[in-house]
Amino acid sequence: MKNPDPIVCVRCMTYNQEQYIAQCLDGIVMQKTTFTVKAIVHDDASTDRTPQIIQEYAARYPEIIVPVLEKENQYSQGKLSKVMYPLMKGKYIAVCEGDDYWTDPLKLQKQVDFMESHPDYTMCFHQAIRHHEDSSIPDSHYSDIENREYSGPELYRSEHRPPTASILMRQSVFESDVYRQCLEQISSFGDLSFFLSSAHCGRVYGMTDVMSVYRMNNHGVSNVFSTTNDRVLKFADENLKLYQIFGEQYKDECIAIYVIDYINHFLRCRKLGVLRPRLLLTPLMKYPVQTLRLLYQRVFSH
Repeated sequence: MKNPDPIVCVRCMTYNQEQYIAQCLDGIVMQKTTFTVKAIVHDDASTDRTPQIIQEYAARYPEIIVPVLEKENQYSQGKLSKVMYPLMKGKYIAVCEGDDYWTDPLKLQKQVDFMESHPDYTMCFHQAIRHHEDSSIPDSHYSDIENREYSGPELYRSEHRPPTASILMRQSVFESDVYRQCLEQISSFGDLSFFLSSAHCGRVYGMTDVMSVYRMNNHGVSNVFSTTNDRVLKFADENLKLYQIFGEQYKDECIAIYVIDYINHFLRCRKLGVLRPRLLLTPLMKYPVQTLRLLYQRVFSH
């Protein structure tokens, strides 16, 4: 007889995080729930001990941990989201990447209780602690999260964007046409696609409960933004696709972020001694008014 799908399926993706993955998995296996939980732990061909640690946890907690160990890196081939998509089976989907961790053993129970009693909501999220690994900045709350409903445009703005390890979504979001469009057209915004798809399909609620830690380190994707690496331009270009998928209410802000990313990359390259006028010409040809205005603000308002 086929095993039934769990109530909560946890998506955990990791790569070369041997110093963090055990704490992440401890946060998952400590959850106290009245329902079944499965964690799909995907290692993207790590070259350190991450796969061995995952296997050790899978042997100790076979009813919870389901290891998926790649032989070839899927992220570098742009396949990671599509690999994970068919593995996520459950009434609800939770997320905890390998360098983040949950701190409240009742996290999932609290969120499922809320979702069960509010069927018109497709996602909920909660407050988290932002922890800097190098201790350069004291720990603090992730952002000013309140106990209330959040709109899609709010979730798009960085000041209201949920901590990834805090979200719980309905499976129906994963099965929606709008999320499938994201998978096909966008590869740079995995967590943002969750937020906007959830808001598109229903309502989203924030909670003030502090139940996870968001770890800030030098190994994440955001580190790309401090170099001349053109990968930052992929983020900029895909911002334009977001409003084409989710609607006109996102258009102005998507265009502004696209233009700002190109301007910032131009200025960053110039500061590092690399002159690249194309980085200004590209947004100027598409959005001349916005580019000139934002360039003026960026250069002359500081």
